[in-house]
This record gives sequence, structure tokens and C-alpha cells, in this order.
Amino acid sequence: MAQQNINDILVVIFPSRKILVRALEHLNTVDEIDIRRAAIVAKAADGETIILDDDLSADEGGIAGGTLGAGMAAFGMVQLGALALPGIGAVIAIGGGALVGGLLGQITGRFAATFLDFGFRNEQIENLSEELTAGHPALVIEVDDLDTMQNAVKKELQTYQVELIAPMHRTGRLQKPL
Repeated sequence: MAQQNINDILVVIFPSRKILVRALEHLNTVDEIDIRRAAIVAKAADGETIILDDDLSADEGGIAGGTLGAGMAAFGMVQLGALALPGIGAVIAIGGGALVGGLLGQITGRFAATFLDFGFRNEQIENLSEELTAGHPALVIEVDDLDTMQNAVKKELQTYQVELIAPMHRTGRLQKPL
């Protein structure tokens, strides 16, 4: 996976979640703005950080891996001739293969989801959440070239009561506002 450049992540802070959702829907309809990845970061009144992004959890990886492993093992047992076994032997062979394949797939899926990061770096999001205030969510977007996209994003979001538009440093701290 390509490493993010220092300046290809843009943070936009909104006065409310409702306005953020409308702005994101609008940005997705604009052809000139190509969003590679997006996340919504908000701080609850009790200080808890809420993150909505495209990162897989270990549970999601385990479910996907277990399902795929069980299916592949069951079909593998059929290919190896399990249906030719007499009586209930075919059911036992296919079921046993699916069980073992599902368990191995679940372990593999959990491992992959835990150690392969598909979203923004956790340190970036944690540092950003420290700068947010409760009730003012942030839209974090990764674009191909921030230098060419920053003016387009700023122009498109003029009517959405944006509180701050700033590039995110690789540490997750906001740089000087645009």
C-alpha cells in the first residue's frame, strides 16, 4: 500500500453531524473532486472519540475469513471425492472439512484485519480527536493531490458553514488553515 504524503489528507470541521453528512454527499457528486478515502471523526460529550471509516475490525475479518474458509474447505472435500463415501460419510467429511476450514479461515481473517491497516493511521485519528470539541465533527478526506484539490473543496463547501479546512500533518495534527 502506498504511503500517504504529508499533504494529501484534508480535515474539514463542521458545526454539526447533519451538515457534515450533507456536505459529504455533495462532495461525492462533484466530478472534479476525487476522494480516495474518507472518515468521520467526532467527539462525544463524555470525551469518547467516535470514528466511522473503512477500516476492518478483527471481528469483521474473522467472519469474512471463516465464511470463505468453510466454503472453500467444503468444496475441496467434494472435489476430493467425499460424495463417493457410503452412507452418512459424505456429510461427515464435508461438514468436518467445512468446520476446520472455517476455524482456520477465521483465525487468518482476524490476523489479517488486525495487522493490515486499511484505513487512516490510528495515531493520526487519535491526535486529531484531541483537537476536536464535542458536537463539532470532522470529515477527514484523502485526495490525490491536495494542492489542486484544496481550492475546489473550499469552493464546494462554502455554503456548508465550515468551521475549519486544514491539511493534516502525518502526525495527525492540523497544519496552518488553508
